[in-house]
Amino acid sequence: MKRAVMLLALTLLAISVAGFQLTKLNTIKIYGEATIDEKGNMGLSLKWVFPTNALYLQVKNAYPNPYLMVRNLTTFSSVFEMRDTKVNYDDAKNTILIESKVLGACVSKRQRWEFNLGKDAEQIHSDPRQAIFVVVQPITSEEVAFMTMKLYLPKDCSDFKYDPSTGVFSYSMKRKNISGKVSAEVSVKVKPRIMSSLYKLYGMPEVMDGAYWIAKTVFVNNGQGDVLDLRISYKLGDYASWSAESIYDVVVPGGAVVDLYYPIISSTVVQLKSQTPCDLQIKYSYKDRSNKVYTDTITKRVQVLGINQFEFSNVPEEERTGSWIDNFSNTPLIAAFVTHLDDPVKSYAGLVSQYSGGVAAASKDEDAVAFCKALYELSVHNGISYQTPSTFLVEYSSLGQDIKFPRDVLKDKAGTCIDLSILFAAVCQAVSLKGYVVVIPGHAFPVIQLPSGGLLPIKSTGLGGPAVGKSLSFEKAVETASETLKKLEFGKFFVVDVAELQRQGILPPELPSLPTNILKDWGYTLPEQKTTQQTQPTQQTQQGTTPGTGATVNLSGNYTGNYRNSSTGQQGTIEFSIQQSGSKVQGDIYVDDSDYGQFTGTISGNSVKITATVVSEYYQMQYVVVFTGTVQGTSIQGSYVIQGSNVGGTFVVKKLQ
Repeated sequence: MKRAVMLLALTLLAISVAGFQLTKLNTIKIYGEATIDEKGNMGLSLKWVFPTNALYLQVKNAYPNPYLMVRNLTTFSSVFEMRDTKVNYDDAKNTILIESKVLGACVSKRQRWEFNLGKDAEQIHSDPRQAIFVVVQPITSEEVAFMTMKLYLPKDCSDFKYDPSTGVFSYSMKRKNISGKVSAEVSVKVKPRIMSSLYKLYGMPEVMDGAYWIAKTVFVNNGQGDVLDLRISYKLGDYASWSAESIYDVVVPGGAVVDLYYPIISSTVVQLKSQTPCDLQIKYSYKDRSNKVYTDTITKRVQVLGINQFEFSNVPEEERTGSWIDNFSNTPLIAAFVTHLDDPVKSYAGLVSQYSGGVAAASKDEDAVAFCKALYELSVHNGISYQTPSTFLVEYSSLGQDIKFPRDVLKDKAGTCIDLSILFAAVCQAVSLKGYVVVIPGHAFPVIQLPSGGLLPIKSTGLGGPAVGKSLSFEKAVETASETLKKLEFGKFFVVDVAELQRQGILPPELPSLPTNILKDWGYTLPEQKTTQQTQPTQQTQQGTTPGTGATVNLSGNYTGNYRNSSTGQQGTIEFSIQQSGSKVQGDIYVDDSDYGQFTGTISGNSVKITATVVSEYYQMQYVVVFTGTVQGTSIQGSYVIQGSNVGGTFVVKKLQ
């Protein structure tokens, strides 16, 4: 029940962070009605009423397939077993209506019938046939969600109780015992892959209202008599002992039990470097009214992923719709990679503080910006650079990616857009600055919240490393990321609120200890500590002339500008970070803030030719572009062509001063 409100709050937070202007909402109303029969099955109706047409259309457009919304905006689709679900949009009333049958919603345990309603509701009414609950949840300083849930109960019910600490509503119900033949239909759904980096999450059913179970056992009594004393337990290979038995008093004919497994997984899984097979065992037993015992064990093979392997979707392959938000539903879980308490991160934050002059980053905006600038420039100085990602699960549209913890980025001095975003968020969080990671199709970047509440987006992939010589300036990295933030498309981005998600229980794993001087061992220094003497350039070099090479200009530096496709007229942004050595150049290229690569080239007189190999993270492809241009003062302009195609056009870039 609360999950529906919480996910709406996260949606509105994402809109706010993205800079969208929303009409003042007042109250978002959610009406729920559930009719429970004597078997424990339930007919469910949920109606969402939005106060403005603009917000209604944004939510509707974000979920073009209505069943996406059922999965993302309700608890029931995850922890319960839903059948015959229908979703209807009423544009005239800004309303979305969800109707479904829920199998085994109520179960008999400890001589009472129980329904997991969700925490923090308030019971405002009950009588022999119904109970009414209310949840009031603030979303922002100006908006609130008001949800009511009416439960219609079977006859002969009494002694209603609701425990807000567990979210369980229970009651007593009179019924006659039924003897006869029992016939059990048992099916088990399992998550085929388990992320070892999230081993803590899997043992906490209270996180995200229990969405991250490992196994779901559906037990249906298709016989004519009562099933008694149903017991279910689980074992996850050598990583978890047999779980405590879940015990159900009775499963009536036509009734069902949906049992979820949340294992306490050993921290030894953090030692895994690659996916490893593991057998999940499910053991169950039950009796009939004649005390005859039935037992069985089911075994399912799962894969435990390596510590850096991340699966972006929590939706089974057979249920995915192909939408971006469906394929990246696990994105909020990258909060577990933001290890601000890890010793190397705290040491790096201390080094940044030294370089920034000891500013109190969380005290005022100027100091926060100074700290973030020092973080960026110190990373440039120590050679941290962007690298393209390695992937796995390519048979499932590359929905898996190796993600580095901040300590890994610091060690390798390289990371993908997500890795670098996580590093920046972790270092800032280590000095009490709140960090977000914004994930969009093909890209990610960090956003730091200033003490005043303002936002500082940073293009962390502006780091070029020593091969380029000079990366984007901090000011340019902020400007570029700010433009990207303004252009976010609703339904195609996640704003990962690291602190809030970690507060809810998405916690980092326990990583091996490292020596206290590990940053020194990895070669980290402050700029004033560099001892290498730079050779003074000759007068000819300062003038951009290298005798005997044919080069008459010095192109080293950063350039930004635009390209135009001659066939379609499409325009976009392009950036070069160039390092020149005689008549040869090399460096990094950035296209439309989403494609990245490296290039080599030559200069002859005022003519330059560059061949760039570019990687598109979004399309998971690589292409080669050849640029032929003329240097005119501080600008380069000319034409380009993509090898192996007839795609080409013109470009012009200008050197940043």
